[in-house]
Amino acid sequence: MKKFLVYMCALVISLNVMGVDVSADDITKNDIRISYTVSSDTVYEGTDFSINVTVKKDPNASNIVANPTLYINTDSYVIKDGYTRALDLAKVNGGGDTFTLNLKCIGSSKSIPISIEYMNGADKIISTDKILVNNLGTGSSSGSSSPTDTSKYTPELVIENQEIPTANAGSDIDLALKLKNAGTYTAKNITVELIPPTDKDFSYETNTISLIDKIQQLKKTETAELNYSFLVKDSTPAKTYSCQLKYTYFNLYGDKVEKTQDIYIKVRKGFPSVDLRLSEVTNDPEIIKAGQKVQLSFLVNNNYGLSTVSALDVTLEGLGKGFTIVDGVNGRRISNLRPDAKGETVTFDLFASSDLKKGSYPITVNLKYKDSSNAEKEVKKEIYLMVDSGNTDIAIRNIKAPTGQINASQPFNVSFDIVNTGEVKAEDLIVTVKGDEEIVPMSQNIQVINEMEVGATKQLTYKFQPTEEAKTKTHLLNIEIKGKDEDAFTTINQYVGVYVKAKKENADGTTSKPIIIVDNFTIVSESTQSEITNAGENFDLTLYFKNTHDSKKVQNIKVSLGAEENSDTDKAKAGSVFTPVESSSTFFIKEIAPGQSIEKQLKIFTIPFAASKVHNLKLDIYYEYESDEKLLTETIKDAIPVTVIQPSSFITSDIKIPETMIVGNQTDLEFDISNTGRTSLDNFTVQVEGFGSTNSRNYIGNLETGRSTYYSNEIWVDEEGEITGALIFTYTKPDGKEEEVRKEFKTVGQAMDFGPSEGDMGMDMGEFDKMPGQEKKSNKTLIIIISSVAAVAVIVTIIIVRRKIKKKKEMNFDE
Repeated sequence: MKKFLVYMCALVISLNVMGVDVSADDITKNDIRISYTVSSDTVYEGTDFSINVTVKKDPNASNIVANPTLYINTDSYVIKDGYTRALDLAKVNGGGDTFTLNLKCIGSSKSIPISIEYMNGADKIISTDKILVNNLGTGSSSGSSSPTDTSKYTPELVIENQEIPTANAGSDIDLALKLKNAGTYTAKNITVELIPPTDKDFSYETNTISLIDKIQQLKKTETAELNYSFLVKDSTPAKTYSCQLKYTYFNLYGDKVEKTQDIYIKVRKGFPSVDLRLSEVTNDPEIIKAGQKVQLSFLVNNNYGLSTVSALDVTLEGLGKGFTIVDGVNGRRISNLRPDAKGETVTFDLFASSDLKKGSYPITVNLKYKDSSNAEKEVKKEIYLMVDSGNTDIAIRNIKAPTGQINASQPFNVSFDIVNTGEVKAEDLIVTVKGDEEIVPMSQNIQVINEMEVGATKQLTYKFQPTEEAKTKTHLLNIEIKGKDEDAFTTINQYVGVYVKAKKENADGTTSKPIIIVDNFTIVSESTQSEITNAGENFDLTLYFKNTHDSKKVQNIKVSLGAEENSDTDKAKAGSVFTPVESSSTFFIKEIAPGQSIEKQLKIFTIPFAASKVHNLKLDIYYEYESDEKLLTETIKDAIPVTVIQPSSFITSDIKIPETMIVGNQTDLEFDISNTGRTSLDNFTVQVEGFGSTNSRNYIGNLETGRSTYYSNEIWVDEEGEITGALIFTYTKPDGKEEEVRKEFKTVGQAMDFGPSEGDMGMDMGEFDKMPGQEKKSNKTLIIIISSVAAVAVIVTIIIVRRKIKKKKEMNFDE
């Protein structure tokens, strides 16, 4: 008896330790209630009708904790809305989930079985019920019947597990799919063919003998396992790819069904066997000029691969379009590159063509090598060489033009100095001086300057003459300097005014009338402190009004300011370009004595939507003067040229930098750049600072208003710890000044963990490839094994203790 009790105790202890689950896989409960109403009192075979169904939790049962699914199992009715329906969890636990089923009677059963399944932890709970219909079979209200269309009895085959499997490039991906007949009718002679991704980027080798499966039949709710395996090659880019399952099967009546279903595969960036990269790209000199020699150097390494490469030939492609090899040898040989080696520095001597313009020029580095299996392979990398023609700045100085009155048909000269204030020689400058239609040139008004050395000055003189029809006013002459290459040189415009007196005023021999002219003016922008003003800002305007008559005064002078209308088609942006600040658009001057000038200071606001160009601030000057003891009046029109530029601005899309980065592991840096300002951003450049990058400086070019461009680069960290880097955006503003914008970001560099050994690599990679649910299964198995070992240990311990007690008793008995 004692022996029996000891073994029973051991058995109980072992069962408790092992935690043996003796419950069934599926648990049937009736904790969900179904209520319904049928739209027809009676139905016949071929009748279309509907049923309103309400699914609700039993008031005495606990709340459902996982999403329930309703299944309809019937051969007598076609469910037009599908035989499976996901229920609203909140409604089922609350007032009930109500919906309508649309059916067609194809049989004679009066019962429609219903089952509702949901998971409660690891247990599948099934609640069953049925809907009763008054089915009168093949009869009908008219006493007639029609033949049944058997093709409507279509099985519905679907893949039940829709989780997206994931694999690293360079490793296997296993597709374990469960094919289920989710319909009501049996499917026979089933053929399933897997069609791999057709994306040109997806490179693979199949590990499965055949991609076609044959299944004899699947009744409703029955399932079949489908298994496929691929080796995803390490050249496959990281992204999600789609493949297809093509089904061909028949129903019980022999009707054929064909359909396809999309399956998705996610590929992550893996660890390639060979990963050649270029780093430490330098060129000497750092700023390349046209017609100059340059030494290009870069480091070739295989630090991010897993196997050694040999017979590596490095050559340059894309030459001849701007750069040529100096020594005539376009090739360098590296005998081998191991993953643990630093790499090899390769140097080429190049010559920059003398006709190169400012910009970024791509050069392709071709890397041809043999891998560990002695197979020849090739990879191309692209680097960029930045050619800078230097800053060509031209200034117009010492403008000389008549300051007094010019009579009609009277010739006059305009002269000025052109000074090269830049850093490089200026070439092919076109200088033009133009007046309005009443001012005609008496000499060549276009002159070409072939070249100007840095700091050089050249004086130019132009001769003009007013026509006989010239009106009395200040006529503007535009001095314009253009470069032969408009992309490399920003056009310069400068205006000068000449006052012309109309000829007809002296034709009758009467005494000339006094004339008011704008003898001079100055413009000072509040923000730039220059003659150029920003749209949306104020500028200070100083006007000097002169009475040109030598004996008559002018009086009661009224000056009205006016401006051209903004050319924007948007009505909300329309209006006068200039508006006086803290004063009226009209001001009064009592009098100006003969030959004298008077000064007037104004503050003017420029509307934010004004275009970047020279706008005219118009002046209407009304005044009175005496002639032959009569008081006469006169009105003169004039204009002041004001150069307006729009503030420049741009935005980028979200720049995503990982919080941690593996040392040496490349990260894609991608974002959009949009010009949100109202002016062009010229010579736009993006530079990476503080991080390794495939291209540390990208030349974007000219970014027009409203235009967007895409930036893509690869960056990496070279050391562990906190790393601070920056993106530096530079561009040239309309006033010729360079603007720089910095955006800083931080990350933490971490060392790459390859695991204890190469043999463990496969195990680690396998863990990445686990399908959902496998981990749980493995953990359960491990617990059972540990529990079993513990139970055996307990039993052995009990037996040993029992034997010792028995032996002790025997020894006591012998004594």
